Amino acid sequence: MTQLAIRTVLCGLIAAGTLAYGQQPQENPQQQPQTQPQTQPPAEAPKQPASAETVFAALDTNRDGKLSQEEFAKLFRDAKVSDLQAEFARWDKNGDKSLTMDEFKASYPQQ
Repeated sequence: MTQLAIRTVLCGLIAAGTLAYGQQPQENPQQQPQTQPQTQPPAEAPKQPASAETVFAALDTNRDGKLSQEEFAKLFRDAKVSDLQAEFARWDKNGDKSLTMDEFKASYPQQ
């Protein structure tokens, strides 16, 4: 149950990030004639959710190519310590107390 909750939170964060950066176009937008010159720059294109590689690089603050439990914890700011430890152990396939890029990618939610 805890794993499901954490996975749901992580997927929700990714989805929220996607929504925060762009919205879907309307089905039938109506063009309004412009009477004044446009003063705002055009909106940016919607951004894609961050890839596993991008997230891993952002979390790996000491740049050693692996994530410690402390670095990994940044993904789950509001999680209880016991839940975080259980989730880290689930992602740490070889049990060496660090996550490699391959271990991280294997458990990172796919879009």
